[in-house]
Amino acid sequence: MKARLWCCLLAALAGCNSSGGGACRDGETSCSEDGRFLSVCAQGQWQATDCMAEQGRLCQNGACVDPWRYDSPVFSRCPDEPAATLESLREKAAFFDDIARRLHIHPELKWIAPVDLPCDGADCTRPGVSQDHATHQDVLTWHTGENDGLWSALYLASQAFRYGATRDPQALATIRVLLAGEADRMAITGTRGIFTRQLVPPGVAGISCPSELSSYVPDAEKDDNRWVRVNEAGCVEVVDAGTMTWRATDHCGLARFAGYCFLDNVSRDEYAGHMLALGALAKLVDDPEVQATVADLLAQVCDALVDTRLLLEDWDGRPVEHGTFYAMSLDEFPGFNAAMAMDFLKMCAEVTKNAKFADFYDNCLLQKGGVRDCLQRPSETPRPYTEYLPQSGMYVGAGNCGTNWNNISMHFCSLHNLIWFERDPAVREAVQAHLAEIFDPPAGTPKAIRDQNNAWFDFTFAAHKRLGPGSTGPAYAAVENGICMLRQFPARKHRRAVTCPPDKCQPVCTGRLGEDLSDYPRPVSERCVRQFVWWANPYDVRGCEEDLRRIEPPTDYLLAYWMGRYYGFIPEDL
Repeated sequence: MKARLWCCLLAALAGCNSSGGGACRDGETSCSEDGRFLSVCAQGQWQATDCMAEQGRLCQNGACVDPWRYDSPVFSRCPDEPAATLESLREKAAFFDDIARRLHIHPELKWIAPVDLPCDGADCTRPGVSQDHATHQDVLTWHTGENDGLWSALYLASQAFRYGATRDPQALATIRVLLAGEADRMAITGTRGIFTRQLVPPGVAGISCPSELSSYVPDAEKDDNRWVRVNEAGCVEVVDAGTMTWRATDHCGLARFAGYCFLDNVSRDEYAGHMLALGALAKLVDDPEVQATVADLLAQVCDALVDTRLLLEDWDGRPVEHGTFYAMSLDEFPGFNAAMAMDFLKMCAEVTKNAKFADFYDNCLLQKGGVRDCLQRPSETPRPYTEYLPQSGMYVGAGNCGTNWNNISMHFCSLHNLIWFERDPAVREAVQAHLAEIFDPPAGTPKAIRDQNNAWFDFTFAAHKRLGPGSTGPAYAAVENGICMLRQFPARKHRRAVTCPPDKCQPVCTGRLGEDLSDYPRPVSERCVRQFVWWANPYDVRGCEEDLRRIEPPTDYLLAYWMGRYYGFIPEDL
């Protein structure tokens, strides 16, 4: 009797009592008005499924469906884009997927990197081998920088979406290589949960550790990045500032990495990319080895964050400069930090099934069990982290010219995966409301994110805005703009000469780093080729010079394209 009453109650909540009194015909289905509950008749009784709480989905036509598939929207193909390349989106993706694996990934480095091709004899204005055929064996120089981990992780995320859309075995093979690189990037620090910014193995042509001893002198304030090397005994070595000679530390156990060097003082930027990629792999790549590695890396990250109360402590035991994640750390905007902390802990809780992470997320960050001061930070009073989200710092200064575009990109990484993993309707809707507020602010808002001609932002918003009953519906305009930008995207990624059109690019203000900014959001066809164009400020008026030998990785195109394919915005034949 109790079971029957419970079924009837669920049916009533779902608005599924059309057969009267809970009785129904086997096989009948119904959805609740809010799209949350699916009711299916079995043995004359309604059986209810909470599509959102159980699957992160909405109910439609007798099934739980992904929110971005609700109502089966059909999006514009941007057929009349005047700056479109001759190549189709699919053709560009095929070339970029090929060159990424063929040229930009060295099997011993296990990350993706920009490269210089050799000169054409005495003519160094042209490459001696065409990028259409060059391989990693042809590379003259591998360009490495302090954000190697970020850029490579974004490429890894692109391949997760590629696999999710196609189940292509080549995508899986690439994922395995890059994920092994992710594991190395953490293991080399010898510190649970801590990635390094850069690492350089011995014996790879075209890349080497810094030769200047000053690069290895520890920074007293820990506000500069410093190199260290691993000696033959597997211990970290640094250079003594007084004697300028090598000194072994007691940080050992790294014999596997003897001869390597790595750059310390990792930052939020790196973690934004790493966690976006790990979340995408967890969702989309059903390979047991991949899943095990992802779960292990996530567990290490969140163990470190919970144990230190939301900050990163480096190999030397000192907090890194840009590695606090609690909202009121006072070194970043509260909502920016809050979203990142929520994103990381939610993913860890869902993927690892570790009750420690679930408790920290629910009862420390969201305060679901009542007031609980888990962080014990003098600057912070316990409150749900969703309340901090409006203070995210996405629009800063007069004319919003003081905005940090790095932060916009990191914040979109956080919001993408947080909404993707969150199934509590109230929390999810709070985060979605914040996403809508920052992407689509009131008309007249200077430098609004919706106007920035950024396909990655466009597709993130379209996939994870509130959809279904009671929403404003699919983000047709955002998807169309994203597709138009991909149509414009150059079919090759050597550096090309670009000048911002002077009639449109008149400086109106100065950015946070002193650069001139206009009010004109440069479309992709008018922007400089770079490692990841979506991360950059589209209002920067500076131009760039041609370099046919410098080939940038296609991470930016591939991440946006494969997200668009996976979420159903881009048809396979486009």
